[in-house]
Amino acid sequence: MHFFKQVILFLFLTISLSSYSQIPVGSWRTHLTYASVTQVAETPEKVYGISDGALFSYTKEDNNVDVYTKIDGLSDNKISLISYSVENKLLFIIYDNANIDLLTDDGKIFNLPDIKSKNAALNKTINGVTFIGSNAYLSTGYGISIINLIKHEIADTYLLNKKTYSSILFENKLYAATESGIMVANASSNLVDPGNWTLALKFVAHQLVVFKNQLIGLNYEEGLATISGNTYNIFYPSNVLSGLVVSNDMMVAYGQWQVSYFTSTSEEKSISVTDLFGISALSANQTTWLANGSNGITKITKTADGFEKVDVGIRPDGPLANSPYKLRFSKNKLMIVGGGAWDDRFDTKGLMMFFENNKWSFQKVDTIIMDNVARDFVDIVEDPREVGHYFVSSYGEGLYEFRNQRLVKKHDHTNSIIETHELVKGADHYDRVYALLYDKDNNLFVSNMHTAKTFKVLTKDGQWIALNYAPIANKETVFEIIQNKRGVYWSLNSTGGTGLFVFDTKGTLANQADDQYKFLTEINYLDNLETKSISPEIFFCLAEDKNGAIWVGTDMGPIVFNSPSKVFTDNFLGSRIKVPRNDGTQLADYLLEGEKIRVICVDGGNRKWIGTEENGVYLVSENGQETLFHFTSDNSPLLSNKVLSIAIHPLTGEVFIGTDKGLVSYRSDAIEGKKSYSNVYAFPNPVQPNYEGLITITGLIANSTVRITDITGNSIFEGQSEGGQISWNGRNRKGEHLASGVYLVYSAISEALDGVVTKILIIK
Repeated sequence: MHFFKQVILFLFLTISLSSYSQIPVGSWRTHLTYASVTQVAETPEKVYGISDGALFSYTKEDNNVDVYTKIDGLSDNKISLISYSVENKLLFIIYDNANIDLLTDDGKIFNLPDIKSKNAALNKTINGVTFIGSNAYLSTGYGISIINLIKHEIADTYLLNKKTYSSILFENKLYAATESGIMVANASSNLVDPGNWTLALKFVAHQLVVFKNQLIGLNYEEGLATISGNTYNIFYPSNVLSGLVVSNDMMVAYGQWQVSYFTSTSEEKSISVTDLFGISALSANQTTWLANGSNGITKITKTADGFEKVDVGIRPDGPLANSPYKLRFSKNKLMIVGGGAWDDRFDTKGLMMFFENNKWSFQKVDTIIMDNVARDFVDIVEDPREVGHYFVSSYGEGLYEFRNQRLVKKHDHTNSIIETHELVKGADHYDRVYALLYDKDNNLFVSNMHTAKTFKVLTKDGQWIALNYAPIANKETVFEIIQNKRGVYWSLNSTGGTGLFVFDTKGTLANQADDQYKFLTEINYLDNLETKSISPEIFFCLAEDKNGAIWVGTDMGPIVFNSPSKVFTDNFLGSRIKVPRNDGTQLADYLLEGEKIRVICVDGGNRKWIGTEENGVYLVSENGQETLFHFTSDNSPLLSNKVLSIAIHPLTGEVFIGTDKGLVSYRSDAIEGKKSYSNVYAFPNPVQPNYEGLITITGLIANSTVRITDITGNSIFEGQSEGGQISWNGRNRKGEHLASGVYLVYSAISEALDGVVTKILIIK
């Protein structure tokens, strides 16, 4: 026992501290925005909030903030509505596709996909939920559906064939607030029969509540009204209210800038607020919670004069918006711009976000006054010589330069050689800049579309140079430019004269007389010794792998150039990877033929992460002939099957995937190989008794042979690393769990003698 304690102490002293902050290989995490809270729901122990479709909670007792995603058991993404049932002790979660989850107070989740699966012709949008006993009445685009909260099933559906905003039971009648007015039916009648429903009055109520034994309706334009039979009476005119809450003998009406609380329909007090989007019921201790927009969740207490704020700013850390249009790493820092453009601009507010050491930070652009707007940011680079010195391209406002969180300069047609669109020369908001690249000599390449000289270069000495290449003059969209290992530049025109443009400046930017270049609109390739050709309509992306091959993503699948050094020769050929069917037919199919390949990223094991327009993410082997993973929104936490960008952390191998619905990341089993075994460690380490995931050994030389033995030398596992990392399931060759003890990790490359590079402690 004494020896065992010494081993534990030794391991804790020798394990790299960096291993503690890493998620296990094969794990996912989401990076959703919580920047603007728009809904709130209170339970006895927690307060739940919604921000841009993402759910989080605040525990009252210990002030802990937790997030909830598909990784944690939710069934879907993008929540549109939450509501808490006190009687049934559950949170009702409604997604924008009409999928439903029930989250109980003890943490169980029950999925009800029935409405989501209904007839596609129906408007299945769920506009409101009312709890009556053990039932939840859902007001939908087609009428009312009743959910039995005990059996977790649909009990009844009333097809009113009208958009229904709210429903409530009052004096043995069921009222439905529809787009045509308020419909009513006797609760004891056959409510499935449309003939038992009548249109009581044409007042359009967006919400119905019962207060002081009166039926109250809220119309967003007219205000609050009492409803009786076929008449209604506006008792509080307003066009700023958006919701009602009734509790503890009080009715609270609220809007973005106002809270009004009523002790009766004739007694009311109002206070001014800012950014109010939702409010919880007033509890017995006179406390309530606000969905306070950019201020997060705010706790307030009722006083004699109104409300007093107690806690402000409750929300998780996260990005500013779910808009990861372009991802890039600068060393260990993930840089994100959240704009976008295609043939025309998207008019998206400029967003610059950074993720480093598991913390988010942002570049404020609201204070940029130039031209009254900073929008459609499409690419970002950091000066390799100066941390915090960024250049950001905008599809209309030119090139923004930031240093130390401040705007230094906006480079455009008024103060640089950047030009406006050829058809509107000199016009504001047409300085269309897209792809950015710092080359090996620290010169900044800028693609300036719809101009005679597409590439502008800001040299390392601060001088502008325009490169004049006739084949790409006045082309529409240059999405990407890279410089390969040989120093040759590869770029693509994605629309309006689509093609692949390759050029070599010979290291003399100021002298174009010696430049070589080629514009390829048609790609020749070999198929069974026969030369064929392919002419994609769209070239989306470029990547160079570790062997120097150039991978190109198109709307017809990927194309690979294995001999890029021959690009300027007449017999230059690409290739389309054939994947054998392995079904006995000896036939093969082109890799991802017909897929729109939006992004290709190469990991430390030289495998390719391929993001598509419609079908999620593929991880393929080094040569592309084996699909290792295919992640979609159905089989993984991926938020959407439309992938915009991918970037891989250079040290940890974590793969960040930007989709049109937000950012997620996956901890891959491959990282870049190291130059030596000087900083090898395993994680998790020690391995706790309840851990069932993978154990990862990282910091290896690329493609190392790894052996794991017990302390007596018995071999337990052997494998080859993916780049500088390898994962092991913690079992022996028979698949059995290992006993407590210390296990030794040996590693070697080629025929070199191997040695112990780290130790792993397993505790059972």
